Amino acid sequence: MKFVHVATRTKDLDAALAFYEALGLKMSRKSELTKGKATLAFIEPPEGNFAIELVYNWGKDDAYEGGERFGHFAFEVLDIDGLLPRLTAAGGSVVREPYLLEGTGPKLAFVADPDGNWVELIQR
Repeated sequence: MKFVHVATRTKDLDAALAFYEALGLKMSRKSELTKGKATLAFIEPPEGNFAIELVYNWGKDDAYEGGERFGHFAFEVLDIDGLLPRLTAAGGSVVREPYLLEGTGPKLAFVADPDGNWVELIQR
């Protein structure tokens, strides 16, 4: 079995792309579904070992309920403290400040993207 991607809906595709680009992901492909009335943007890390599919349903510009949208993503990063200001400048908000799991590590933090999706940052 191979993990291919995870999908989450967004009310503002440009804002979501800016946030994940600040995290270090790049858009690998984008498609317009005219029958489905949606835009799909796939974003991946430089290693290309997974993808997040950002789904914008045309005309759905209000926030999605949590169950309609998602839970959280988790990324291993080198420097949480250096990354947090870039993510907040790109429209994210800190949900939980950096802390050590169980008081000893690894260092974790949670941020929310512009749509409220939680992103867990893990620094080992």
